[in-house]
Amino acid sequence: MPVAEIAAAITGLRSALDVTKAMIGLRDAEAFRAKSIELQGVILEALEKGIEAREAYAAQLDRVRALEAEVAKLKEWDTEKSHYELKTVGAGGSLAYMLKPEARGAEPPHWLCPDCFEQRKKAFFQAQGIKGPNRIYACIGCKREILAGMPPKWSA
Repeated sequence: MPVAEIAAAITGLRSALDVTKAMIGLRDAEAFRAKSIELQGVILEALEKGIEAREAYAAQLDRVRALEAEVAKLKEWDTEKSHYELKTVGAGGSLAYMLKPEARGAEPPHWLCPDCFEQRKKAFFQAQGIKGPNRIYACIGCKREILAGMPPKWSA
């Protein structure tokens, strides 16, 4: 947590100040040199703590940005999801998502795979062939197949 690292850096700087105050009162060159070395060590330790605090802050900032991006994607999907409704299409009660009437605009009629839709993927059913009186439609995402007697169309 950056707060702990910042506090450690401040404590280190206070120690450096204490050593500096003690150095002022020294007249002996050897004692002065020893305190000078001690001061350098305290300053280095404070710098290390400051660097650790900055790295911890940067890591947290990156995590916040990633979470904000994830939240934005979820909100975007919720908006997209609200434009669709689950409908029975084709033979045998096959289900697919279709645009709600108020969201259609110029969009062509289409079906979305319910399995992919629940995984936040917009995967279309595409015509693949004919089986008896029905057409075979396959999801472009998961390859799930449905049978329908007609292509997707907007109902009234």
